[in-house]
Amino acid sequence: MENSLLPNIYDFLAHTYPFSALSTLTQDTLAAAVKISYYAKEDVLTDDQLTGVGLFMIRTGSCEQINKDGTLRARLGVGDSFGYTQLNKEGPSDYKVIFLENTLIYLLPRQILEFIKARSSTVSRYFDGQEYVRLSTAHNYLHENADYLSTRLQRSAAAACQDNFVACTPNDTLQHCAQQLRDTGSELAVVLDQNELIGVVTKSDLALRAIAEGMPASSPVSAVMTHQAVVIEGSKPLYQVLESMFFHNVQNLPVVDSGKVIGVINTRSLLQTSLLQGLYLVKSASKAQNLEELARLSQQKSEVFITLVQLKVRPRSIQRIMSRIADAFTRRVCALIEKDMGQPPCSFAFFAAGSLARGEVQFLSDQDNGLVYERELNDKESAWFAAYAEKVCKALDRCGYTWCTGNYMACNTQWRGSYARWKQYYAKWIGEPDPQALLNISVFLDLRCEYGDEFLITKLKQDLLQYAAANTRFLALLCSAAVAVSPPLGLFKQFVLTKDGENKPALNIKHQGINLIVELARLYALQAQNPAVSTYDRLETALPDKDAARELTEAYTFLNDMRFNHQYQALQQGHELSNMLPPSELSQFERSHLKDAFRIIARQQSAAQLRFAKGL
Repeated sequence: MENSLLPNIYDFLAHTYPFSALSTLTQDTLAAAVKISYYAKEDVLTDDQLTGVGLFMIRTGSCEQINKDGTLRARLGVGDSFGYTQLNKEGPSDYKVIFLENTLIYLLPRQILEFIKARSSTVSRYFDGQEYVRLSTAHNYLHENADYLSTRLQRSAAAACQDNFVACTPNDTLQHCAQQLRDTGSELAVVLDQNELIGVVTKSDLALRAIAEGMPASSPVSAVMTHQAVVIEGSKPLYQVLESMFFHNVQNLPVVDSGKVIGVINTRSLLQTSLLQGLYLVKSASKAQNLEELARLSQQKSEVFITLVQLKVRPRSIQRIMSRIADAFTRRVCALIEKDMGQPPCSFAFFAAGSLARGEVQFLSDQDNGLVYERELNDKESAWFAAYAEKVCKALDRCGYTWCTGNYMACNTQWRGSYARWKQYYAKWIGEPDPQALLNISVFLDLRCEYGDEFLITKLKQDLLQYAAANTRFLALLCSAAVAVSPPLGLFKQFVLTKDGENKPALNIKHQGINLIVELARLYALQAQNPAVSTYDRLETALPDKDAARELTEAYTFLNDMRFNHQYQALQQGHELSNMLPPSELSQFERSHLKDAFRIIARQQSAAQLRFAKGL
């Protein structure tokens, strides 16, 4: 190779991930090893021209990968690469490559690539033969500019906890426990029986359970302690400590190692991170005295979301924390309006559907909800619930949880009804699944009680699971609907290439990626009568193929990571938020990993079709 070409090759490698993460010396070595090839329009590479050869990187031009069955695998442009899935193959290749225009290729020979992979875990994982392995490392790269707070959140709970904690026996007196808490300045005491944790006591327990009830100071702490206390493993990072505090609504956690208490961690341990804003937002919303105060508090949600993304918190945790905040606002809205309107006519439940039901709220989540009451109502009683639902939905809209465009909300008469009426809905939707029924049930397949009589929702979910699992035709039709939208084959130049060959101006990361995984996970959960509601939990517990579950989990995490990162950028720049991602705004890293995620989704859609089609 001419030395005059080396600067161009070096510059290309220095700005192409993962080679950009290597040392300057290693990049120089790679540049010198690159071979340059030119291909004319309609030239073809196949079999031994691809297998075991090396990494083909497109410098200029474009090409298509065509599967053995003649279908389009992907269309590739400048900055894309191919060949790494064929490195360890011999003979026939999995696809052929057809060049669409005159194309310049930088070829990194297999021996050199393997040499670098053996010495760099970053390169090795990026060019792993399995898509889910490549996706699993994407999170850190997408947030590579993390600051000091990010580093703090990666610290373990064991490193941050207080090891001089207060420990009591079940028979110690309330007075003795209170004195120890006072002397140490602690908020929580652990109750140990032969070094085994059996409960915890907080200052609030002493005030509200003991003093307020007039219990003698000589009473044992076992009389007021909380049994089956929430704990955190010492090896868990601080962001998981925070998530657990959010989820369980506590401010103090015992830290354990192999079942033994090694310390206590509380909100003071996290004071140096602004993540506490989210925890206190939940507390403030839960205690708000009126709707105006709630509306003002809701403006802090964007700051919490920005902080979570800045601190490299995992998408699963971001969704759970944002959902916990939405829960606090929803429940307080329901309580305040019931207090204002007076005693309801009968027992009822206000429930969340969609992303809030799954605990997967993100910044653009709107309202999906409904209302179920224990019996049929007369006109006066119906009017009470109509007014109640209208006020709740309007108040939630004021708090930033916008109206559902499809009107799937409790303020719609259709989505308020008795338990018997909702049971009839599900029986009809599942027994006679026409297109409208499938649309309706796609919203109300995920339910979670937000306020009121939770037993009504529990019974309704049991009915739903029983009906669905017993109706193979319904599951087959639900599967057909779930795979009707295909992930795009890739991002080519300034367009998103869809399976039908059309070019779209932008990628809808929600409808063309994230929702497809949500629907697949839900489908398997229904078949298994699995009560899990979150997509992560369904993937982990309902899919029979654990490799498929692992692949979809990594794809789901990556897609949400991308969505949150782009929403964060929009908030920082004052732009309107959306789920639409123009290809011009995507980095080469994102484009490459999107293709991995899309291939996983397409493969698992095909597997689901084979599994459920027999019901038709």
